[in-house]
Amino acid sequence: MYSDYAFSLEQLWKIAGGQLVLLLAALLIICADLFLMQKSDDTKKASVIGWLTVAVIMAALLHVINREWQLTEVVFMGVFSMEKYSAFIVITILMAGILATLFGIGYIRNNKVCRSEYFILLLFALYGAIAMVQSVDLLMMFIALEIMSVAVYVLAAFLKKDRRSQEAAIKYFLLGCFGSAFFLFGTALLYGLTGTVNLSFIAKVLSVGMFERPEVLVALAMIMAGLFFKMAIVPFHMWTPDVYEGSPAVVTGFMATVIKAGAFGAFLKIITVTFSPALAYSGQPVFHSVLNLASLGVYWKAVIAASALLTMFIGNLVAVSQKNVKRMLAYSSIAHAGYMLLGILAANDEGRMGVLYYLFSYTLMNLGAFGVLYLIDGTERNAQTLEDYQGLGYKYPVHSFLMALFLISMAGLPPTAGFISKFYVFLSVIKEGYFVLAALGILTSAIGSYYYLRVIYMLYMKEPVREIECGRMTLSSAVALIFAAIGVLYLGILPEWLAQVAQAAQSTLAFVF
Repeated sequence: MYSDYAFSLEQLWKIAGGQLVLLLAALLIICADLFLMQKSDDTKKASVIGWLTVAVIMAALLHVINREWQLTEVVFMGVFSMEKYSAFIVITILMAGILATLFGIGYIRNNKVCRSEYFILLLFALYGAIAMVQSVDLLMMFIALEIMSVAVYVLAAFLKKDRRSQEAAIKYFLLGCFGSAFFLFGTALLYGLTGTVNLSFIAKVLSVGMFERPEVLVALAMIMAGLFFKMAIVPFHMWTPDVYEGSPAVVTGFMATVIKAGAFGAFLKIITVTFSPALAYSGQPVFHSVLNLASLGVYWKAVIAASALLTMFIGNLVAVSQKNVKRMLAYSSIAHAGYMLLGILAANDEGRMGVLYYLFSYTLMNLGAFGVLYLIDGTERNAQTLEDYQGLGYKYPVHSFLMALFLISMAGLPPTAGFISKFYVFLSVIKEGYFVLAALGILTSAIGSYYYLRVIYMLYMKEPVREIECGRMTLSSAVALIFAAIGVLYLGILPEWLAQVAQAAQSTLAFVF
């Protein structure tokens, strides 16, 4: 627990060095973009900026792995923390950023929209997501959430001349504002009740009798609703299909992974630290009273159980009827959010570890699928229906194999990372006695296998109905796809090392605040 609010540049670099690298690089790349504007053609400039962005994110990633991962019980001025839990999710977010940047280099070339603001906005979105995960202050968490959201709103409208892209951005902006407002109102209500916005201090104040007040449940409901918007949890999922379909394919993959990782990371931290008795086991006598917060579990667990069930069923059932592959993957993303909620519902070590493992694996398989989708598409919206995929298995065997691999992983079939991810979260809820919920979750996963395998059926078992010309596979896209494919297979065959890392990460969640 921290007691010193004095500013220290050295401590700031230790704890938030990854954030600083991204933020400073984004500002410098804006200047570099202006300088290169007169020096080279748009295609070359965008490629240079893209590879520079990859290098920047790699630098931030190395800082987190080499320095920030080793930190324990460190909090900076009551605002940011960096422990293994935050570091794990930050690494996942940065990995998604690298893949999205590599795909973006090829995407802007194939679609002839060689504007480097894609990479600048991506850096700001990554910065916001990381700051949100590292926040131990609800107000800072809200500010970071808005930085991330505003950058992604603009990314959704990246195709300026495409009506659907503009429509997606407007819908996302309008509905995203509702989610942000819910989160802010919940934060304001908690501040009014407790006089603080720090996660651990709120828990301490609430545990001394105040947790019995109905206003606390209202504040919790508002915060959950705000984050459920970002996580695409039913019934706050209504924006997802239209926004995912309308946005550029690489932006859709970025949204489906980075925003989900940031929102899940923040939500798991809030639930565990502020509304559960986890702090009582930190060894600090000042937090012994938070054992009383166990009684709040009756309320938030019931909400999460119902939301997870609805999300799994609605996401999978509606995906079955989709003819557009991109829209199908949008509903698939909703369903996967429901599976991850099961790990939070379990509220045990296995559940939290399962959520972290799932987020990491989901990032690889989802971004991989959207990477192949943009290549098959050629130019945006040229080939996104199931009919367009017919017979591509023979004309484009590499693209088809990779798409099949990522879809099999999302279906949760062995030997892929998706199977292990679902195994961990189902095991965690079974351990807590949620047998019916686990059985229904497995049933929805079986339903999901149908629409994933249907795409593979179209690739290999049907004759083509029209000529499809895939886009050029650039070096950057090839590197990203190879990395994602190897990761999906490796984590499906040898999951132990990542499971051990995730277990070590979740064990630090409630011991630094």
